[in-house]
Amino acid sequence: MSSILQVMNLIGDVKGKVAVMVDDMIDTAGTISKGAALLHQEGAREVYACSTHAVFSPPAIERLSSGLFQEVIITNTIPVCEQNYFPQLTVLSVANLLGETIWRVHDDCSGGYEPYSTLGID
Repeated sequence: MSSILQVMNLIGDVKGKVAVMVDDMIDTAGTISKGAALLHQEGAREVYACSTHAVFSPPAIERLSSGLFQEVIITNTIPVCEQNYFPQLTVLSVANLLGETIWRVHDDCSGGYEPYSTLGID
């Protein structure tokens, strides 16, 4: 069994402010929850969490739904069982993004940003 020592430092004044935490993946939500607790301790008014991939291994749901976060925003790159939904959870679909990418690769188009103007993808 290994032990991990983690030190968190907060740079700047968050008192009365809205904090947005962004991470590529939330697994057990330990780090992001500790960060949110620190932000609240230092006076943040609200804390939001955003992540691309939601693995949600136990005890992630308990940590994320504990009241530390105003909202937890994830994408559906990893399916989340309906039983793991909680009131603060918002799941955004990546379907249009993936469809647009496939279309652009197929048509040998630029990967740069252009609106979905001619594709009819909403």
